[in-house]
Amino acid sequence: MAERIAGNMTEGLNGLPIVCASLNTAIDKQLVLPALHLGEVNRISNVDATAGGKGLNVARVAKSLGAPVMATGFAGGSNGSWIMNKLQEIGLEHQMIIIEQESRICLNIIDEGGRRSTELLEPGPGISLEEKERFIALWRSLCVSGSWLTLSGSLPRGLGDSFYAQLIAEAKLAGANVVLDTSGTPLGLGVQSGPHTVKPNEDEFRQWCGSNPRDYAAVRLAAVRLGEYGVQTLIVSLGADGCLAAKPDGQLWLAIPPTIQPVNTVGCGDSFVAGWTVACSRGLDISAALQFAVAVGTANAMTPGTGQVSLAAVAELVPRVTVTRL
Repeated sequence: MAERIAGNMTEGLNGLPIVCASLNTAIDKQLVLPALHLGEVNRISNVDATAGGKGLNVARVAKSLGAPVMATGFAGGSNGSWIMNKLQEIGLEHQMIIIEQESRICLNIIDEGGRRSTELLEPGPGISLEEKERFIALWRSLCVSGSWLTLSGSLPRGLGDSFYAQLIAEAKLAGANVVLDTSGTPLGLGVQSGPHTVKPNEDEFRQWCGSNPRDYAAVRLAAVRLGEYGVQTLIVSLGADGCLAAKPDGQLWLAIPPTIQPVNTVGCGDSFVAGWTVACSRGLDISAALQFAVAVGTANAMTPGTGQVSLAAVAELVPRVTVTRL
């Protein structure tokens, strides 16, 4: 099974790149310190900076899995230039809309003593109407029949809560498949355009549906309702407990990762999305796709960086992921 899933990830079924949209790109800075003391001077022992935002995390992981990838989104100011230079350095193909305002900086503070991660996320720049329209034109050009696209994270100011729904509608019109990973109103509106997959985490599912995602009946019911919009798969991530995947016809799976000692859990959800999308683009069935995606998310948790996995680590983890039809 591991060889089947992770053996040859360099060629897709149709050769089309996975398009990963990062509309609220950022410089992600990871600050490591022995212990975090609020209200006091804290000295950092290690700093690591990457081109981030959830969409770029997905793109970076998908590339590391051997998939052809195209990253897209907005980039502005000196921060935006730094982000694009970093993408260039790692050989990640990208088409970004240059904006007037500055791209954001997000901090992940790692407290080694307490084994805690604290994130400080800037809201991001404002997007003008002209910049928005330029991105829609670019998005249309990237939506190709049979291709896979991901929409991840928050929306910057100026786009409006229905922007993901608009992008999904454009993709479906072209015959493309979209994986949506967001929250709040953009999630509620986005699902109405019928993306292929919707992936809220446990808290996002509670806020969105008002139900407990540990209640299998509630997850099945949500999948049935989503099916009315055209959503084919609902995945609810449960952190270290894995994830549930439900189909509109009531089919339900539980995928459980192996027990590990996590190093950094930031980016695990993005890594899962990358694994799921790569697996789907390869035509794997839902059980194999879940096994692969959970292995990718677990591999991220075992590394200090955000959205960083190796295909070798994933191949070792795949057979240790348990997928059960409920």
